[in-house]
Amino acid sequence: MSSGVMVDPDVQTSFQKLSEGRKEYRYIIFKIEDNKVVVESAVTQDQLEITGDDYDDSSKAAFEKFVADVKQRTDGLTDCRYAVFDFKFTCSRVGAGTSKMDKIVFLQICPDGASIKKKMVYASSAAAIKTSLGTGKILQFQVSDEAEMSHKELLNKLGEKYGDH
Repeated sequence: MSSGVMVDPDVQTSFQKLSEGRKEYRYIIFKIEDNKVVVESAVTQDQLEITGDDYDDSSKAAFEKFVADVKQRTDGLTDCRYAVFDFKFTCSRVGAGTSKMDKIVFLQICPDGASIKKKMVYASSAAAIKTSLGTGKILQFQVSDEAEMSHKELLNKLGEKYGDH
């Protein structure tokens, strides 16, 4: 089902700044406004003001700041958003030991507290934004509550996909 929602060209431009080259952004939050997916916030690593090994505690700290930003922008997870986050983590791999990995995750945030209408619009518009971003570069997760958006939850899912089982 198509919602007729368009994707603003800035969405793709901003995503390229997160996914390519020197990776200017650490995360981007998108919202639907006036029947168009737009960039609501694009945050750099420097803006997070976190130092240390990006694949250790600072990765968790960066993600926690991202979650706090999402919660603030959605009035405590009562509104929907899309987001992409440059997730840095380590996992064990057969024959490779511990590997540092860098994966872009796409979060379709449709919390239980959001209105049915909003959830339907965001669900039916997800294909348009994913096509704009280029789904080959990203892993998608659907989030309906705060527990599904925890660092530990995503780390476990990424570990299942890329680590030893």
